[in-house]
Amino acid sequence: MPPSDIPSRHTSPLPRRARAASLPRRAWAASVVLALALLATVFVPDPAVAAVPTWQAVVAARDDETAKKKALADIQTALDDASARADAARASADEAGRVLGDAQAAVDEATARHEQLETRRAEARETADSARRVVGQAAALMARPGSGGMVGDLLSAGDGARDVLRGLSLSSKLGENVGRLRERAQASDNLATSLAEQAAVALAERDRLAGDAQAALDEAAAASVSAEADLAAVDDERATLAAQAALLEDDRLTLEQAYAQAQAAAAAAAAAAARPAPVAGGGTGPVAPGTGGPGPGVVVPDPGTGWVTAIRSYGSYQAYGYRTHPITGEYKLHAGADFGATCGTPIYAVSAGRVSYAGPSSGYGNLIVVDHGGGVSSAYAHMERSGVYVSVGQQVEAGQNIAGVGTSGGSTGCHLHLEVRLGGVATDPVAFLATKGVR
Repeated sequence: MPPSDIPSRHTSPLPRRARAASLPRRAWAASVVLALALLATVFVPDPAVAAVPTWQAVVAARDDETAKKKALADIQTALDDASARADAARASADEAGRVLGDAQAAVDEATARHEQLETRRAEARETADSARRVVGQAAALMARPGSGGMVGDLLSAGDGARDVLRGLSLSSKLGENVGRLRERAQASDNLATSLAEQAAVALAERDRLAGDAQAALDEAAAASVSAEADLAAVDDERATLAAQAALLEDDRLTLEQAYAQAQAAAAAAAAAAARPAPVAGGGTGPVAPGTGGPGPGVVVPDPGTGWVTAIRSYGSYQAYGYRTHPITGEYKLHAGADFGATCGTPIYAVSAGRVSYAGPSSGYGNLIVVDHGGGVSSAYAHMERSGVYVSVGQQVEAGQNIAGVGTSGGSTGCHLHLEVRLGGVATDPVAFLATKGVR
């Protein structure tokens, strides 16, 4: 609504959120005029959105009790609608994050399946090779002049032959035993071949799922950015509606006073919501990079390596690998390393990179993913919303404090779950960082 449409005693335009108090009076007035002019375009009612009362209607309604009640009712309707849109934006981002978490879990399950098949294939191949070695030794002994094909000659040939024949009946003819060994070798060969084929299929499936997970990551990041923009727009709308309500409820307020009062209340609420959990030692909020002393067994690496430890103070540790899940009871791959620490303990980016995701993600609780380039990414999980200090698209440096330890999602206590992925596939983060000089 153009400023000229508002009665003269209320024509002072709206101040900017963070600058109203510090601007000189003349500059502030000019900025408010611009803000009021923008309101005419920002608050054009959308057909699917409850109509926001115009400032002209609000100011006019101050002197008419009936019009005032209607305007207040319209404001409440618009506030309810704004809250519903905010909830929808959060729900959309949360759902995208859930899909991301499920996609990553599917990759990890496929990785575990491939690793198990590869292990069994290697074992079958070793069994076949061992049996063939013994058959070869037996054939050599039987061909030796004067051997006579005695079992004792074969047993004296070495531990390998003795181990293989120990379970066989020593009263049987040596030829029968050798025949069984050949059959065992062939069966193991066939099993190894079958397992190799299954492992190849599992590998292809893992790589396909890794591609799906990357797509889910991109979609979740886009949903997060969109939700943030929607929430910011809703917050601005709420502030305007609150200012309109204040103006109607208190005839003594000027337009700028009402708006400043609403903005102050909104800022206080936002600050309270964003306040992170206390860190160890009683501090609060993000901790500057490089602070937080080393914990037990942790050596802070040379900063010149470009890679650092993700957490410098922790009391417990659980490695990457197979384990019984503490919540579900399933025996499965634990695709990262866990560091138990007091909630709020600083979490550091292990290397420089771009934040490709920061938000809710299924069992991860809240998740941060940093892309370091070359197919390498690191992930940090279980922070509270208030413990995430970065946003999608942000560039971070090695050792930058990006989060505080929390216990959201599938967590039994305050801890950092750290992952490193190569091409989307999890690898042991501690072993990987050790190759970068982080020990």
